[in-house]
This record gives sequence, C-alpha cells and structure tokens, in this order.
Amino acid sequence: MASLDELIDAGGLVPPGEPFDWEQAEDVLQLRIPQDYRALVDAGGAGLWFDYIRVYAPGEQYSDRNLLDSNGVFEDLQIFWDNELSTPPDDLPAGARLIAWASTGTGPVLYWLVEPGSSTDPYPIYVQNADGDAWERFGMTTTDFLRGVQQNTVRSAFFAEEFLDRAQTFRAYSA
Repeated sequence: MASLDELIDAGGLVPPGEPFDWEQAEDVLQLRIPQDYRALVDAGGAGLWFDYIRVYAPGEQYSDRNLLDSNGVFEDLQIFWDNELSTPPDDLPAGARLIAWASTGTGPVLYWLVEPGSSTDPYPIYVQNADGDAWERFGMTTTDFLRGVQQNTVRSAFFAEEFLDRAQTFRAYSA
C-alpha cells in the first residue's frame, strides 16, 4: 500500500480522537469498505484533499460528508434516473449500487461501484460530472486514485483543475 503510506506522509495525517466504527458502517452500507480507504480515514479522519476533494468518514459529526448517508445518495440517483433527470453510467451492471465516498466543491461526486454479492476490494471508482449526465470509470484503489490526482497522473475531465491545489495535501475537518 505504497500510495496509502505516501498520502499519510504527504498529508501529515493525525488520527482523529475516537476510532471509527467500521463494523457499523459496513452494516449500514451493506458492503465491505475498502481496506485502503479505512486505513486512510483512520490515519486522518474526513477531510479536504488538494483543497478540492472532500473525503467522507462515517459519523453524524460529518454532516454532509457522512459516509453512512451514501445509501440515500444512491436512492436519490435512482429517482433522477427514473425521471430522466440524469443518466446512469452506460456500463452499470444490473443490481449494482454506487456508494459515494467523496465529492468536490464544484459538483463532481466520487463513488465506488458495488455489485450484488461482491466482496471485492477494491471497487472500481466512478466520477459523476456536476450535471449528472456523464461518468468516468477508474479501475484502482481509493488511495491510488488520490495519490494519482496528487501526482497529476490521474485526471478527471470533470475536476476543475483551477481549484485543485496539489501542494495543499490535506486538511482535516473538525468533527
């Protein structure tokens, strides 16, 4: 997990006071949360990466950045799709869910693709544009994605590059 260690070092992460209840989070979300994501959040909590990507953590104290609310986000997506207000990814398998794990201040949301009965780790990452009508897929871990954004080797057409500050690695949210 080189990317994990590099992000922890680059961000100067300090573990939050209380440990996260990952068992409860997995029960609520009905999925196995990726190990690299868990380790990253355990190391520094929820926070803002590169002054742009808001990484969620489980817990009511995180308000609109609460990982536990991700089932509701997917339910909202399904309503938009049913009413043709936005478009699902073309390659979304039947019965699959998208679990929001991060967002940006300019609208794009980052999801894990979780297929029925899947216990795979990592989950593919989808980025939805701000209008909800276009998607990008990345086949990598959460920490590889974030490390790639930092190194400018992973780019999303939906990210507002002018707002990304790769020198401002991480700022933790106050819980």
